[in-house]
Amino acid sequence: MGLFDAALLASTIGLTVPILLASVGELISERAGVLNVGLEGMMLAGAFGAYWATWATGSLLLGALAGIGAGLLFGVIMAVLSVRLGADQVVSGVGINILAIGATTFAFNEIFGSREQISVDRIDTLAIPGLHELGGVGSALFDQDPVTYLALLSVPGAWYLLFRTKWCLSVRGAGEFPAAVDAAGVSVSRVRWLGVFAAAGCAGLAGAYLSIVEVGIFRQEMSAGRGFLALAAVIFGRWHPVGVLGACLLFGVADALQLRLQAEGSVPVEVWIVLAAGAVAALVVLIARRGVRGLGPLRLAVAIAGALAAIALLIADPFVSLPYQVWLALPFVLALIALASTVGRARMPRALTLAYHRGDA
Repeated sequence: MGLFDAALLASTIGLTVPILLASVGELISERAGVLNVGLEGMMLAGAFGAYWATWATGSLLLGALAGIGAGLLFGVIMAVLSVRLGADQVVSGVGINILAIGATTFAFNEIFGSREQISVDRIDTLAIPGLHELGGVGSALFDQDPVTYLALLSVPGAWYLLFRTKWCLSVRGAGEFPAAVDAAGVSVSRVRWLGVFAAAGCAGLAGAYLSIVEVGIFRQEMSAGRGFLALAAVIFGRWHPVGVLGACLLFGVADALQLRLQAEGSVPVEVWIVLAAGAVAALVVLIARRGVRGLGPLRLAVAIAGALAAIALLIADPFVSLPYQVWLALPFVLALIALASTVGRARMPRALTLAYHRGDA
């Protein structure tokens, strides 16, 4: 079937869901002016909370709610530090990540340390009648678990919330010009608290997805950097729900590809095809946006040389064997490239990371 098939699509969706859930919540938080670097820790807390509650009660619903609750618990800490006390948001988030790693490791060792690995029930898939029978693509898109459907629906939900409701003015105002929101009689602090809670609850649910939907077990530090990918997705998506969805899908397909490529003996020809197509597309976009004169001779030469080199690799199809660690780093390398390409072009909310106290001008 090749590298790109329906199974890859299904894997991409599954790997995108936790990043997307955390990203949508973080989008609301950042629009309100709070950069929640603690997403990774909140996701990890949600994974453990969901696993422990499912094991203790046998209820997957209570497990999912416990995951959200665990994320919200760390969200309270984040909101107190960054909103109430005005502490540095980045430092507060890093501290929450460290606290979550220590707390979940300690709790897991105390409760399950003397036991063999315990697997809990996982949330079953919910097929959409008629649509899931449309071949491999149909089963990949329409035979998913309820959390996946919720994650996909969260994108239009966030769009509606941020651009079509009265509350959206307060949220976006708190991230752009909080003094104006304050002058209008709306509590900036309350809006930012709600933004942090949105990020924390979504991150907790994303963690619950990892433990009681994907694998049915808990592993220490199983969030594995997905919280940081969610932060990158919000920036790369330019603080818009549709852009965030595209960024999350990009990271999801990169993660799915690295899992497959680890099992390949050499770089398959499909990779050279994608590389060549991407290089040519990038060259065309650069010329269309800036023109030949706007690029300058050096940049134009580099872009053309890159496209020609990618095409040459496709034609030659060389035998290249790479260690699995290279493929493992692919999503994070892609995130760095995406962020580097965004710097200087995307405009973040003006008051993002800036503490606000009533009466500030």
